[in-house]
Amino acid sequence: NIVVDLSLSDEIVDLYLDRTDVAFRVGRLPDSGIVARRIGTAHRKIVASPAYLERYGTPRTPEDLSQHNCLGFNFRRAVPVWPLKESGRVVERVVHGSLLGNNGETVRRMALAGVGLARMGDYHVRADLAAGRLIEVLSDVIDRDEEEIHAVFLGGPRMPERVRVFLDFVVPRLQNFLAQ
Repeated sequence: NIVVDLSLSDEIVDLYLDRTDVAFRVGRLPDSGIVARRIGTAHRKIVASPAYLERYGTPRTPEDLSQHNCLGFNFRRAVPVWPLKESGRVVERVVHGSLLGNNGETVRRMALAGVGLARMGDYHVRADLAAGRLIEVLSDVIDRDEEEIHAVFLGGPRMPERVRVFLDFVVPRLQNFLAQ
């Protein structure tokens, strides 16, 4: 008898003010009074559609990115840098592009449409890579480009039963999905 009221956004919501029981966060968690349950790790890949690569060529080095349309994110915590291995060390390379999206699905769809290169969590593009709709590029220069994924919630000893039941149901399924 649990009702799921789902809001999708890559913005960080205030659980208390937005009356949200559970949020899923990708990336580093700030110190706070919320409780976090680790789900797993997202590994990022740089991808493009075959049509984009045919039209503009395949980047072979990090320097080549300056000649490509690199799709990005427009939420506050996003920065237009992609960490890549150069000369044996990781360098945060500034990238530029003509499209910024507010969620991963939008950026994924723009990559599929041939708009540009996208740096995405593997869970977003796994099926597209397997089907050949997207192609991974520069895999040899990505070095541990990953982020942790957590379910966050207000809780402690007074956590509502609906939240515990929901987490017990969804977290193992998400962990299995990420492990694929």
